[in-house]
Amino acid sequence: MEAAPVSQPTDALLQRLFEAGGAVPLSFELFPPRTEERRRALHETVDRLAPVADDGFSVTMGAGGTTRTGTHDTAVEVAQRSGRAVTAHVTALGLTEAQVLDAAEGLWAAGIARILALRGDRPRTTAGPMPPGFAHAAELVAALAARHPFEIAVAAYPEKHPEAGTMSEDIDHLKEKLDAGARRAYCQFVLDPAAYGRFLDTCARHGIDAPIIPGLMPLEGWTRLRGFARANAARVPDWLDRLFAQGEETPELMPYLAAAATAEQARRLIAYGAPALHVYCMNRWPLPLALARLLGHR
Repeated sequence: MEAAPVSQPTDALLQRLFEAGGAVPLSFELFPPRTEERRRALHETVDRLAPVADDGFSVTMGAGGTTRTGTHDTAVEVAQRSGRAVTAHVTALGLTEAQVLDAAEGLWAAGIARILALRGDRPRTTAGPMPPGFAHAAELVAALAARHPFEIAVAAYPEKHPEAGTMSEDIDHLKEKLDAGARRAYCQFVLDPAAYGRFLDTCARHGIDAPIIPGLMPLEGWTRLRGFARANAARVPDWLDRLFAQGEETPELMPYLAAAATAEQARRLIAYGAPALHVYCMNRWPLPLALARLLGHR
C-alpha cells in the first residue's frame, strides 16, 4: 500500500515557504565603493541580488556625512542598474541642517525617494564640538517630511542603543521618530533572534504598529563579526561560539557552518514575526543569494 503523504510542518518559516507567494521580502544593504575594482564587485553583487531584492537596496553614508557624494552616486547607480527601489542613508551628526537638506534635495532630484534618516555617529577623526545641526533623528525626519513626500525609515535597536539610558527610553525615541513621519524601522543586527522577538512585544506595548524589520548579518568571518557585535553591544550567543570553534579546528567546514547558521538566524527571526529581512551583505553576493534561495525566492 502506498504511504500517505506527510503533511508540511507548521513552522513559521516553512509554512510561509510553502504558501503561494509566501517568500519573505528581502532588502540588501550596500556601501559606496572606494576603488574601481570594488565598484566592479558591487556591480556583480547588484546584478546577482536584484532578482531577489523585492524590497530593494539601501546605501550607507559614512559617519559625519563623509561619503555624501558616494552615497548619492551609488544610490542612483544601483537604482538604474537594478530597477529596484533604493533607500539612501542620510546622517545628521557632523553636518549643518543646510548640508543635510541639500543632500536630501539632491537625492529627490535624482529620483531617490526612500531615505533612512539617522542621527549618525561622530567621525573618528573629529574632536571638539560638532557643527550646529539636527540634534536628534526625529528632528531630521520632521524636516524631511516637510520638504518632500519621502518614504522615510529610521533605525531601531532591539538590544538598546548604547547611549540610551533604558530600553523604555530608547523605544520612546523610536516612537518619536515614527510620529514625526517615518513609516518603518530597520534594526541594528542581532545575533540573538529572541532579542528581536522581545523588542517587537515591547514596541507593541508602547503603541508602535509600524513595520520593524530586523537586520540580518551573514555569519561569515566569525572572528571579525564577533568583535563587531561586541563593539555594538550585541549579545553573542554561546551556541554560535561553539559552532564556529569547530570551523577553527577544521577551516574547510567554515563556509558550510556560516550558511547553516545564517539560515537558522533567518528562520528564527521570521518565526518571531519579521515582516521582511534586511540583509547586511557587505557588498558580497554568494551567501545572501543562497539565503534568498533557501527562503523561497526564485
